[in-house]
Amino acid sequence: MSVENEDSEQTRGEQQWQRLELLSRSPDEDGARLLGLGALGIEVQDDTTYMEGAAFAPVPEGQTRLIAFFEADRPTAELRRNVEDSLPGAEIVSLAHYDDRSWETAWMDYFEAIDLSPRVSVGPPWDRPEPSSEGLSLVIEPGMAFGTGSHETTSLCVQIIDDLLAQRDVESVLDVGCGSAILSMVAAGLGVEQVVAIDIDPTAVDVARANIEKNGFSPQQIEVSTRPVHQLEERFDLVVANILAPILLELRSPLQRVVATGGDLVLCGIPTEQLDEILTAFGDAHWSLLDVQHQGEWTALHLRKNQEN
Repeated sequence: MSVENEDSEQTRGEQQWQRLELLSRSPDEDGARLLGLGALGIEVQDDTTYMEGAAFAPVPEGQTRLIAFFEADRPTAELRRNVEDSLPGAEIVSLAHYDDRSWETAWMDYFEAIDLSPRVSVGPPWDRPEPSSEGLSLVIEPGMAFGTGSHETTSLCVQIIDDLLAQRDVESVLDVGCGSAILSMVAAGLGVEQVVAIDIDPTAVDVARANIEKNGFSPQQIEVSTRPVHQLEERFDLVVANILAPILLELRSPLQRVVATGGDLVLCGIPTEQLDEILTAFGDAHWSLLDVQHQGEWTALHLRKNQEN
C-alpha cells in the first residue's frame, strides 16, 4: 500500500463524528429532540444568520437549517431511523461522517452576554453577564436549545415583565410554553413569590428544570410541569404566553380564564401580519389593551383583565 493510501486510511480511521443536516419548521423543539438523541452540538442557520467570512446555502422561507453532530461509531442507518421517528416534520438533507473538529468551539463565538431589559441580562457560561446592582443575570447553555434570550420575542416579554414588576406588586406568575424557563426565572429573580412554568413537551420541561437549578432557583420558587393550561384551576396576577399565534388563538379561553381579575396577560410570538387577528380574538369589554411592543417582525401585547368573562 502506498504512503498516500496509508494516510487516506488513517484519516478515515480518525473520523470521530457524524454530521446531520436537516430543515425544520420547529427548530427549538427539534433541536431539543436531537439533543435527546445524543447530539454533541447543534448549529442553527435561518434567514437572519450571518457569519463573517463564511457562506452557506440559502434557507427556505419558513424553515431553519439544523446541523447536528453525533459520535461516529453510531450506526448511520439506525441514527437516521431515530431522527425520522423523533422529528417527523423535519426534512433530512444529509447524514455523513465528518472529520473537521472546528465545529466544537467555533459556534461559541456567536453567543455573548446581552441586556434584555434595564434589570435583566443573560449570557452563556463562557461569557457570564454582569448585572446591575438591582439586576438579575441568568446563564443559559445554548446547546440546550429552546432559546438563549437572543430571540426578539424573549426580549419583548422580558422588557414588559421588568417594567410591570417595577410598577406594581405581582404575587403570582404563570409562564405558558416556558421553553428554557427564562421568563419564569426573570419573574422569580425580580421578586415574584409564586411562579408556575408549564410546557406540553416533556423535553422542554427537563431543559427548564436544568436551567432553573443551574441558576440557583429551587423547585419551590419555580414549579415546572407538563400540565395543560386548560387543566389549571389557579388564577395568576400575571400570565405570559410566548408561543406561536395559532396556538394563542387555540388557547384563548383558558389563557383568559387563568388571569385573576385586575391581572395582566402578555402575549407574544405574534408575527406582524397576524396582529389584527390576535387583537380581535383577545380584545373585548372585559380587557384593556395597555401596550403593543414591536421588535423585528414580532409583536407583544400587554392586556389587563377588568372583569371576569
